[in-house]
Amino acid sequence: MSSEADKAQVELRVFAEFISLACLPIQLASVEKRTPPEPDLLCNHETEGKVAFELVELCDPNLARALANPRPNAGGVEYIRTSDPSWSIVLRKLRKKYETDYPVELLCYTDGRIITPADVIRPTLEPLLGSYRHTFSRAWLMSEGEVFSLWH
Repeated sequence: MSSEADKAQVELRVFAEFISLACLPIQLASVEKRTPPEPDLLCNHETEGKVAFELVELCDPNLARALANPRPNAGGVEYIRTSDPSWSIVLRKLRKKYETDYPVELLCYTDGRIITPADVIRPTLEPLLGSYRHTFSRAWLMSEGEVFSLWH
C-alpha cells in the first residue's frame, strides 16, 4: 500500500463487497474506519449492534512483488515460487490485541495476489481458528466471489 488513505479505500471496498456477498444486515453508511490499536472498521449490525472488523488480505509476497514490478523484458513470462501464506498471516492476526468495547470479527480475503484456492485455504485456517486462543467472535473468508464462515 502506498499510504494509509489507499489502505482505507481498499478496506472499505472489500468490506462493501463482503456485506453484499454475505447478505449481512449492515448498512454501509454505518461503517467507520478506525485506527490501531482498534480493529480496522466499526459498523452497526442491525440485530447485533456495534461490531468491529479486522481485515487481512491473504497475499503471497512473491506474487505481490511480481505483480507490482513486472519485468517487461521477460516477454510477459516470469518464474515465481509461490506458497500458501494463509496460516502464518492469520496466526499473526490471532496474536494481536485490539482495543474496543465491541465484539471483533476477522475478515480474511483474497484479492488476486495468492494462487491458493478457497478449498485449500479453508481446511488450513479452520483448525487454527478453532484451536488457538484469540479475541475474535467470528472469522470469515472471502475469496473468488464467495464468502465462507471459518469460525464462530
